[in-house]
Amino acid sequence: MPELPEVEIVRKSLSKNIKGKVITKVEVNNRNLRVKIEKKFEEKLKKKKIKKIDRFSKYIIIVFFDNSFCLIHLGMSGTIHLLKKKNKNKFTNTSFYHSPHLPKKHNHVEIELQNITLIYNDPRRFGYLLYFDNKKQLQKKFKYYGPEPFSKKFNLDFNSPEFFKIPEPLIQKNFARVMSLKDGRKKMSKSDPSDLSRINLTDNDEEIIIKIKKAKTD
Repeated sequence: MPELPEVEIVRKSLSKNIKGKVITKVEVNNRNLRVKIEKKFEEKLKKKKIKKIDRFSKYIIIVFFDNSFCLIHLGMSGTIHLLKKKNKNKFTNTSFYHSPHLPKKHNHVEIELQNITLIYNDPRRFGYLLYFDNKKQLQKKFKYYGPEPFSKKFNLDFNSPEFFKIPEPLIQKNFARVMSLKDGRKKMSKSDPSDLSRINLTDNDEEIIIKIKKAKTD
C-alpha cells in the first residue's frame, strides 16, 4: 500500500500536469473495484474543468470549478499513470512505487483531458473512485476521520495555534546537487533510462552496493 508521502507525490504530479484542464472523455473498463463505480460516473465527469488537486489522508481529491469532487483511493496496488499525447513519455507513473511504465492489464479507468490521459491501474482492485456533487457530501465522507496533523484546522480544533507549526520549505540557492552515478556531469534523475544512474527508494542493500561499485565519478 502506498504510504502518505507517496500519495502526496501523486497529488503534486497531478497538480502539475492536469490542473486547469477539461475532461473530454471518460472510459470505465471495469466498475468492480472495492467500491463499485456508479453507472453515471462517466457522464458526471465529462466536461468538468479541474480547479485543483487536494489530498486528505491517503485520499486524492480532484476539485472541479463547479464545486463537485472526484475522490481517488489507491488501495494496496493502485497507481495513476499520465499519458501525454504529443510527447510519448517513457515514464508514466505519477509516483516512484510499482512499475514506472503503464502496464498492459488492469487499466480500469481512463480519463481523457486536453493533450493528456489519466489512467487508473489497480491489479488487486482494492482502490476506488467516487464522485461527489458538492462539498457537503464530501465532508460527510470524512465525518469520522481525524484532521490532518499538519493543517491549520488541526490547531483550530484543539484550540492551540502553535501545537503543530506548518513547516516552510527551505531551498538554498547554492544547494549541492546529487549527481548521476553514470555521468558525474549530470544530476541524478528518475527519468534517466539507465536504472544504474540513480539510487531508488525501493532499492535493497545489495542493489545499492552494486550501483555504487559501478558508479563513475566526474
